[in-house]
Amino acid sequence: MADEIIAENTNQAPTQEAYNAVKLELEGERQRAQGLVAEATGELTQRIATLETEAKQKDEQITTYSTDAQALQEKLDERTQEFEGTKAAYAYAVEDFKKLAASSNPLLPPELIFGTTIEEVKESLERGHKLVANVQESLAKQATASVVPAGAPVRSGQNPEGLSTTEKINLGLEQAKKRKEQ
Repeated sequence: MADEIIAENTNQAPTQEAYNAVKLELEGERQRAQGLVAEATGELTQRIATLETEAKQKDEQITTYSTDAQALQEKLDERTQEFEGTKAAYAYAVEDFKKLAASSNPLLPPELIFGTTIEEVKESLERGHKLVANVQESLAKQATASVVPAGAPVRSGQNPEGLSTTEKINLGLEQAKKRKEQ
């Protein structure tokens, strides 16, 4: 219709009526075009809105996870420091236990008491006690095998029997010399 009005009035200036008709037709076309665009992009617009909402949620989760990760890292650092302190205290306790074990077991040489844990020190003590028991048992067997008479032997001097004549004379001279010195 707008084309007809314009075609009829090509030689003349458009009238207000023609102008309004074209304006109404264009407005209708614009609304129809907007409707088609809205219809065509409605699903995409809705999808974009959904994705934007999901992106915001993910950003919030990342921020939360980042904050949680930072807090966990701080806790891990604290626990690591506590662990190192505890480990050092345990090492000192083991050394103190070794000293106590050495002073409590005077029969064991300190070199036999070793280890880096309480359990290792206890095992070395057990081995040391077994070694000392074996040595004591061995010494006891040796002591009973060779009997030594009690007391010192009688001092009678050298027996002249079995000596040659010269040795007997020398022995007599030595004994006489010792008597004079007394």
